[in-house]
Amino acid sequence: MSDIKHIGSSIRSLRKSKGITLQQMSGATGLSIGYLSNLERNMCSPTLENIQKICEVFGNSLTDLLERNAESKIVVRRKDREITVDEDSNIRLENIDFGMKNSSFLYMIVEPHSKTDGLWWTHECDEVGTVISGELVVMIDDRKFELQEGDSILIKAQSRHCYFNPREENSVSYWARFWEKEE
Repeated sequence: MSDIKHIGSSIRSLRKSKGITLQQMSGATGLSIGYLSNLERNMCSPTLENIQKICEVFGNSLTDLLERNAESKIVVRRKDREITVDEDSNIRLENIDFGMKNSSFLYMIVEPHSKTDGLWWTHECDEVGTVISGELVVMIDDRKFELQEGDSILIKAQSRHCYFNPREENSVSYWARFWEKEE
């Protein structure tokens, strides 16, 4: 059954099956990586013009995308995670995409002695992080939180924050983001 509200999941599934990265898709369509990422997570609705650009890259039609709706995922394999690496701050983010609307999940590795000077984040959603191994320092506005293995933190929507790892071993954490449900 086709559902235009979840076309982003279909776009992501097709892009991955063709081995196209978000960077490549952005270059081919002229659309920003951020926009494409939000679209694939069904966090925004595409214009007909943008869908046409995406379909041209895939060599598909809008009908093909609608018929390809991604089935509900129960398992996400490590090899299927979308990987983002910020080499300047030594952060690796892996998106764990279950195709669920209003939420996303991330696996984050912060290398030893990382610095995130100037790399501050603000999101339109609440997020919860749990340190799986190592230690992680989280700055929220002007407050500093030193987290150890097993500690969790809530970062409210629109809070300016950054992460860094002052220790000798990698910091590994899981993050869940939650958006308000649409009426």
